[in-house]
Amino acid sequence: MSLARGAARGAAWNFASVLAERGAGFFVLALLLRVVPAGDVGLIAIASAISELARVVANSGASEQVQANPGNRQVEAGAFWSQLMASLVFMTALWGVAPWIAALYHLPALVPVLRVMGLSVVMTCFLIVPSARLTSQFRFRAIGMLSLGSTLLGGACALPLAFTGHGVAALMMQRLVGVGFYAVSACFCARWVPPRPPSLAVLGEGFRFSLPLMEAAFVDFISVTGYVMLVGLRMPVGALAQFRIAQRLMEILQEVAFLPARKVFMPVLVAVRTDMPRRAEALRQMLDPLSMLIFFVSAVSGAAARPIILLMFGDKWAHAIPVFSILTLVAPAVALYGVINPLLATIGRTRLISWYAWANALTIVACCWLAAPHGVVVLAWALAGRGMVGVLLFLLALRQGLQHSAWLVFRLLGLPLAGLAGARLAAYGMGQWLPPLSLAAALVVLVGTSSFVYVSIVFILAPHRMKGMLLSVCRALFARHAMP
Repeated sequence: MSLARGAARGAAWNFASVLAERGAGFFVLALLLRVVPAGDVGLIAIASAISELARVVANSGASEQVQANPGNRQVEAGAFWSQLMASLVFMTALWGVAPWIAALYHLPALVPVLRVMGLSVVMTCFLIVPSARLTSQFRFRAIGMLSLGSTLLGGACALPLAFTGHGVAALMMQRLVGVGFYAVSACFCARWVPPRPPSLAVLGEGFRFSLPLMEAAFVDFISVTGYVMLVGLRMPVGALAQFRIAQRLMEILQEVAFLPARKVFMPVLVAVRTDMPRRAEALRQMLDPLSMLIFFVSAVSGAAARPIILLMFGDKWAHAIPVFSILTLVAPAVALYGVINPLLATIGRTRLISWYAWANALTIVACCWLAAPHGVVVLAWALAGRGMVGVLLFLLALRQGLQHSAWLVFRLLGLPLAGLAGARLAAYGMGQWLPPLSLAAALVVLVGTSSFVYVSIVFILAPHRMKGMLLSVCRALFARHAMP
């Protein structure tokens, strides 16, 4: 199987599995939000952000290290044990500072929630190496099935608690059961058991590789989700819950539109890291269809924000509608920033990953601190504007990763950006012109209008590029014999 065919089929399996898993998760979330009070959602939003921050930081670097050294059992042992030690430290720290954090937010109920959620920090260690093995082997179908199973089982355990009035317990159970199932199943599927502790030299090498990525993961999490902790200090819990729902929907869209392809970036770029022209061409061929997809999803979901939120979650979450619609405008930043880490990691520039992550996170923190007291809509506009400016920073990172001009890659975004702008304007005009419709009818009209306009614009402006891109994807997916 050629590299292109493996990447395309891996991305296709990722997309199908992520779509199924996020669809199931979205359905579970909709059921939970109809019965869980907004105050409980805000409480869990803060607790989840804090515990997830500890989990992400403690477990970052191991997966990249294993994928960069496929089949090396010493590297696997060093990666696992270094992350396990870090996770135990973070879990212990979270247990100890829980009362102080609860006092900071004036929410005493945070103490037991944070301590229980801290268990997921250590549990995640047992799925990192097996998941990295499966990724290196392009076994994305197995990864997708495991992810879907964890979502379904977590939801099945959470829903009975939610419908009996135990909202906080339901949301905690959903997380812990899902992580536990994924960890056990991934170990079995990859035929992996925790290895014996390696030598101090191997363990030290694991820490040296992981520390810059742990630092980058810390600031990346702040820039993607963790800034909700800061927002919680600057606005009431009820408003925070509305913002968190819009933010979570945006995360789901990014996961559906971007995560499936992003998972194949690392193994593909590792395979061509010594050939700079081929690396640049591989990145361009992956980013072109990816940017088309993520801009399309952003255009359609933003245009239909009102019926999506009201149909799924009910009227009590109406304040999240404009927030979600505005946040979908950060698609350019998402498309570019997502390729920086794997691109720089494959050439060993992990320190640059950390620097760009800090620049990205600090600008988001500044936006949150200044804009949050003025309401959720002002905060959403501030974050969208910051994302547009951040694209210039990511262009510099691409240039350093490719080791020559990144303009040929950057210019790929012009066409999908035109499609997004046209689709959103057309849907807005359609919404103003049409008479009042039911939510279901409005969803069909707005999705149909925005989809048609987006596709029309990109095919009218660049017909040869679109046809070539579609042919390349189809050849990689369906050709029986692909050129290596």
